[in-house]
Amino acid sequence: MEREPERELVTEYLLISRYSEPPDDESVAQALASAGLGAAEYQSAPPRDPNAPPGRRVRLGTHRLRAPNGVNQAKLTVARYESPALDGMGETTFNQLVRRLGAGDTQTLRVGTLALDTRFTGPFEAAMETQRWALGVLRALVSLTEGAVVDPQAQTAWSAELLAAALTGGPRAHLTVHNEAWGADRRWLHTHGLRKFGSPELDLADIPVALEPEAQALLLDVADNLALGERLSAGQEVTLDELGSLIALPASPDLDHQAPWGRLRLCDVPTPPQRQSASARLILARMALAEAERLREKGDTAGALDVIERALAADSDDSEALALKARILLEGGYSHEALELGELMELRSPGEYRGPLIVGMALIAIGRYREALQALDRAIEREPESAQAYSARSDAYARLGDQRLAAVDRARAAYLGG
Repeated sequence: MEREPERELVTEYLLISRYSEPPDDESVAQALASAGLGAAEYQSAPPRDPNAPPGRRVRLGTHRLRAPNGVNQAKLTVARYESPALDGMGETTFNQLVRRLGAGDTQTLRVGTLALDTRFTGPFEAAMETQRWALGVLRALVSLTEGAVVDPQAQTAWSAELLAAALTGGPRAHLTVHNEAWGADRRWLHTHGLRKFGSPELDLADIPVALEPEAQALLLDVADNLALGERLSAGQEVTLDELGSLIALPASPDLDHQAPWGRLRLCDVPTPPQRQSASARLILARMALAEAERLREKGDTAGALDVIERALAADSDDSEALALKARILLEGGYSHEALELGELMELRSPGEYRGPLIVGMALIAIGRYREALQALDRAIEREPESAQAYSARSDAYARLGDQRLAAVDRARAAYLGG
């Protein structure tokens, strides 16, 4: 997606006041200037045409503001509504909007009739700077009005405290992730707010409930990079270091999830003869197991096992998860339990090498070395490039007193990186 530097990004917010009368224009100008946000000029609205048809909204005037950098601009339109400004919004939508707010700010948004329609503009290449400036302006205005802010582009709302916290935060402070049902036991996670940065919105679909934490982290990590200027378009891959890659595919959202720069779905990259799926379950499972491995290395065995159980809840036949669980059992001295797990893996995945590998390692721990050799031979036949299998077989040969074959396998394991 090529950006056009001369085009401007537009961000709109609605600030609803707790009061029935707006702050005077001098107070607004002074508050913004003293906060270093720029000089504001106010123009009252012309008298209303008595012959014009009545409307729900009456414009009172407009503050125009230019940032100290001379580039960002804001138009702050003061208006009074004949009924609450958010009248007509459904209760479900309203509750989703105010989920981060306290009771007082929620009530302000529910009943407030005095509002400032705010419109901020800035260049594509300085989107983050524009967003921080916009939230600074909103924070100053909230202090004057004791109000709360509706953010339609991120589909959320802001209190004074949330605005203050976001001013020192990164891009994700400006985004929200919605988590909705996708069938009986799957979830759909999708962003709102990336349009503030001139980027497509993102989603992850058909996600097992057990892998929601990884899905949330992945979505926010990719969104952070887009907000900071990286580009992503349909058909492009996202590389996640040793975890592998995702591919961005065009999503077809409903009317409530349209976005001016489109919406992209992050999915696993298929390997032949697999067909392209609509999910990123493979990468998410790898993320979970990487975290389990990290916890294991720290000595947090219970935490590692908890993460592994989540991965297995998503796919009970995940051989990598089962193998890591078996390794932890072996390290803890639970050799017979590890052996049972290895035998189960062989039964479930007859062509997979990790099952006989675990069986062989468990049999070595138990002291049944010749049976271990048979299992490890099967593992190496299925995966001749497994350094771990050669290392384990070297151990079995050494325990049987065959130092020559042990040395051969040890050298092979070292060559393969084990």
